[in-house]
Amino acid sequence: MFDPAATYVSDFMTVDLLERDAALAALGDAFASAKRGDGRLVSVSGEPGIGKTSLVRSFTGDLEEGRVLVGTCDDLSIPRPLGPFRDLAGSVSDELEGALAADAAPHDIQDLLIAELERAPGPVVLVLEDVHWADDATLDSVMVLGRRIGTLPALVVATHRSGEAPPGHPLHAALAAVPGEALVLLELDPLSPGAVAALAGEDSDAVYAATGGNPFYVTELLASRDAADLPPSVANAVLARVSRLDEPSRRLVELVSAVPNRVSASVLDEVMPAWPGAAEEPERRRLLEIDRAHVRFRHELARNAVLSSLPAMKRRGIHGEVLAALLAAHGDPADIAHHARAAGDDEVLSEYALVAARRASALESNREAYSHYECAVEFADRLDRVEQADVLEEMAAAAYLVGRLEPGFSAIESAIAIHRELGDEAAVGRCTRVLSRFHWFVGDGAPARTKALEAITILEPLGDSIELARACSGVAQLAMLAEDADQALRWGQRALDLATTLGDESTRAHALVNIACARVQMDPDDVRPLLDAHTLADAVGEREDATRALGNLGYVLMSWARPEPGLRYAEQAVAYAESHEVHTYVSYVTTAMAWMRLRKGEWDEAERITHGEIERGITVVQLLAKTVLAELAVRRGDQDAGDRVADLAEHADRAAEPQRIMPAIELMAERALTEGEPMPVVWIERLADHLAASGGLGGRYRIRLAGWAAVAGLELDVDGRLTGPYAAMHRREWGAAADIFGELGWGYDRALMLSLLDDEEALAEALQTARRLGAEPLARRVTTRMRDLSMRIPRGPRRTTRANPAGLTARQLEVLALIADGLTNAEIADRLVVSQRTAEHHVAAVLAKLGTATRREAARRAAELRLLEPA
Repeated sequence: MFDPAATYVSDFMTVDLLERDAALAALGDAFASAKRGDGRLVSVSGEPGIGKTSLVRSFTGDLEEGRVLVGTCDDLSIPRPLGPFRDLAGSVSDELEGALAADAAPHDIQDLLIAELERAPGPVVLVLEDVHWADDATLDSVMVLGRRIGTLPALVVATHRSGEAPPGHPLHAALAAVPGEALVLLELDPLSPGAVAALAGEDSDAVYAATGGNPFYVTELLASRDAADLPPSVANAVLARVSRLDEPSRRLVELVSAVPNRVSASVLDEVMPAWPGAAEEPERRRLLEIDRAHVRFRHELARNAVLSSLPAMKRRGIHGEVLAALLAAHGDPADIAHHARAAGDDEVLSEYALVAARRASALESNREAYSHYECAVEFADRLDRVEQADVLEEMAAAAYLVGRLEPGFSAIESAIAIHRELGDEAAVGRCTRVLSRFHWFVGDGAPARTKALEAITILEPLGDSIELARACSGVAQLAMLAEDADQALRWGQRALDLATTLGDESTRAHALVNIACARVQMDPDDVRPLLDAHTLADAVGEREDATRALGNLGYVLMSWARPEPGLRYAEQAVAYAESHEVHTYVSYVTTAMAWMRLRKGEWDEAERITHGEIERGITVVQLLAKTVLAELAVRRGDQDAGDRVADLAEHADRAAEPQRIMPAIELMAERALTEGEPMPVVWIERLADHLAASGGLGGRYRIRLAGWAAVAGLELDVDGRLTGPYAAMHRREWGAAADIFGELGWGYDRALMLSLLDDEEALAEALQTARRLGAEPLARRVTTRMRDLSMRIPRGPRRTTRANPAGLTARQLEVLALIADGLTNAEIADRLVVSQRTAEHHVAAVLAKLGTATRREAARRAAELRLLEPA
């Protein structure tokens, strides 16, 4: 039987799926792996309208085995927590459905999601549409699934728009958590001119010019061919189709356009009871899609075109109708808040913004919680003063979790003012302790310590309390971070005694971690107390402190120049944090591990791991990332190395912690050696004074500072036993220091020490290492020294570069090939799996060695020298 509507649908599905064979094959391969138990996560990205959804639907529609689960993220002003997983209702286990309905803890839902992907019949294909709109709890769950997907009989397909997730967006962290062999990246390209010509016939040039080959745009323009003229824009193409609908159908289309992604049939039943009859024509014209429970636009771009064409007051009225239906149905608080805002209903918004905020916070959708709290605070004057203070405290906590510290400071300070006005000194003390933590987190050491002590001053007169114990432990933590062992042990013991008396196991764990960290900072062999503190923190459910114990142990041992055990404990910290979703510490410890990789000479990988952290502002995590990238810039000889070191020194000085200041001093000293800048004598003397005032020149930084003081020509007395490379530096035994650095695998540090010797063989080795690493400043220093000492300078470049007359390294030849293929820096970065900055550095080095100014000249020069021809 001939069905004109079916033919219409088929034609336009064909448009969407032209030139998608490779992508479908990749999905098929990923599904085959999932069948073997080696699950995959496939990221399908591309510009709006490129056909991501059509690709995935075609793939899942052709599957003959397994189960397909589909969830969609909504373009709400503030997304609903776990929105796409709530869409799975009716298709998943009763346990998972019940947990979602009951707003169970995120880790419980994540465990049930994993169990769902293992449940028969398999393999399971979980499709998550538009994850660029996902809430934090959803992205956390994607991260958990991604880390485990390689061992599951399942395929997760996540679609997102290119450009909708800027640097620092948590989507990148979620994808980065997937093991490399389990991650498949599919970037969909527009249709070629030939494909458009096959569809559009004589209009193909105009259609391609108007659409750029975007499948959705092509579809809309071709669907409007019965109009008198080719529409000047895609929006007009969509509106031209809407204009030909009858009045009830237009009313339905306008109503659906006001609801992001899709509108439930129950809402339509309330707002427009006769909607099923009005839906026939929009469905036939491929504007709307209808399933058992929802009505949606075929494409988000079409929805936006219709919505933006409506007068403001009409949009507001439609939102009001939807809002009334949601309130009658006791809908999702996030949905209600969205439509209340759009309808201008402040009364409803003031109530539901706070409900939505607290729900999102409980589900760890932190960005969404913060956004709702921002709205709730606007209406705080409708609450009594106690409730106002509560909301401000809650907002400050949410701001802290998402790194929005400026409004966080304002909120917690406002809460303090209200508590003080109400005479609630216990609450003032509690909030003051929180304020101290905020100051520390943004790298302001002095105010952090001032507020920590102020909290104790406020709380002590009120008698023993859990809040006083926590405040004492906070002071102990700051003293430990400042390398003040005496104060850390004194305040830590007081916190421990109070917590034990009051039966507060959480504060006991926090205090024990601080005490044990202070001990290992003084003696790298005293690791057992910190491991015991980790065990206790884990036993009482304090996951952050349990992670902190392992992460700090790894970092401290690296500071003691013990990278092997340091890396081992850091890896344990990351594994523990990932299993318990302690994301802040995962980021911090992973950055510390990148620093260890940099020391081992894995420069590109260290930069790749670290670079994303810089995008998020200044916190202690970003300060550590700045340290890693500044060290890389100094050793590589980047033009902005001096600016990076100056910026790092400024922030380290604000933090006022030796663990921040010492690396800045080392980098200033390195630049003094390799670039001829002045030695950081004043900085060295200041840190020495600080350490002496904090209980003597003892601890992990006493030897490091003494070693670099010797390089700077200073004498610095130290206490305790002296071991390791920095002790040899302190004795000015440069060769011995080089040998120890070499045993640690820190090749650059070995070469730097060798560069201080007058031995020809040592200098030749240092030059070879510098050339191998691409450490141009160090290579220049060694070459100059050898020339000044009348030594023979080894011919360069090394053997692997002599195969070509331009002296390009193997990596540079690879970059040159990509330049010749016309790739941009961003594309080269993607191909080499490095940051764009590293790609730019490689490209600049290639152009310099070829003596060319442009990429085209470089490609031509490569052809002249026959550099890219097979050997």
